[in-house]
Amino acid sequence: MVIVGAILVVGLIFWIGLSPVDSTGGQAMITVVRGEGFLETARALDTAHLLRSRFLFEAAAFISGKAFHVQSGTYQLSQAMSGAAILRKLSSGVSIITLTIPEGANIYEIDKQLADAGVIHRGDLINFTGDGNLEGKLFPDTYQFFEESDIASVVQKFLDNFNEKAAPLLPSDSKNAEQDLTVASIIEKEAPDPHDESIITGIILKRITDGMRLQLDPTVCYAEQIMTPSVVVDCSMLTRVDFTAASPYDSDYNTYLHAGLPPGPIGNPGIAAIMAATHPASSSYLYYISDPTTEMIYYAATLPEQESNIKKYLGE
Repeated sequence: MVIVGAILVVGLIFWIGLSPVDSTGGQAMITVVRGEGFLETARALDTAHLLRSRFLFEAAAFISGKAFHVQSGTYQLSQAMSGAAILRKLSSGVSIITLTIPEGANIYEIDKQLADAGVIHRGDLINFTGDGNLEGKLFPDTYQFFEESDIASVVQKFLDNFNEKAAPLLPSDSKNAEQDLTVASIIEKEAPDPHDESIITGIILKRITDGMRLQLDPTVCYAEQIMTPSVVVDCSMLTRVDFTAASPYDSDYNTYLHAGLPPGPIGNPGIAAIMAATHPASSSYLYYISDPTTEMIYYAATLPEQESNIKKYLGE
C-alpha cells in the first residue's frame, strides 16, 4: 500500500507540475537550434514562462525518452499547453502549412480556408477585432503558417505583406486609400483582364459622379455574406429577385439598393486590381455586362445599347 500511495503521490506531483501555466494561453515563439542540447531548450521554455516546473518537465522528458527526439525548428507554443503537449510538439517537429490566398477572396472565404488547413479555428479571423476592418487588407499571396497559429500572428503576417506590397500603391490619405481599395475589390470580381478593370473603374467613378446607382452584382453577394457569416455564400445561387428592390439583402453593401460605393471592400484585391483602381481609364461608357460563359465584357454608352447587349449576350 505504501508503494501504491507513493506512486499516486508522484503521479499527482507530475500531473500538477506539467499542467498548463495559464489556460488563457499566452503565446511564445521558441527556436530549437540543430545540435542544441535538450536542457538548453528546457531553459528557453522556462524563460518564456511556458513551464510550471522546469525540473519536472525535464524529468518527464528523459523518462519518456522524448528529450532525445526533439526536432530543430521554430515553434509557436502557448501557456495553455501542458508540458506533455509541448513535449509531443517538440518531438514531432514543426508543422508548416503553405497556403495560397486567391485574389478577390473575402474574409469569410479566407477564414474557412485557414480553418480547413488547421491554421486557425473557424471564425477566428472573422471575429478578430484587433485591427479594425481587415477586409481588403488580407493581401492575396502564398503564405506559410504554423499549425494552430495564434490569430494575432496570422493577421499580422497578412498586414505586413499588405503594407509592403499594396499600401505603397494607394493614396497616402486613408479616406481615398479606402475608396480605391473598395473599388479594387469590386473590379477584381467584375473583370478578368487588367485593361477591362481600368475601364470599369472609370465607369464606376462616372456613375457615382452622375448620382447613378452602381448596381454591381458582387456587392449583392457580399451583402448576403455579411448577413450569414457562418456559411460561405455561393454567389451562383443568387436569383433575379436578389438584384431588385425586393432583394432580401438590404445592406449598405448592396449597390442595387443604395447609392455610392459600399462602406468598405468586399474582398481582397491583388496588385493588378489595385493598380487599375488607382488609374481609371476614360471612356464614353456608362454601362457594361459580363458574359458568364466567355467572361467577355461588353460596354455601352446609353441605356438602349445596354439593353441590346443584355438581350444579345445574356438572352434576357
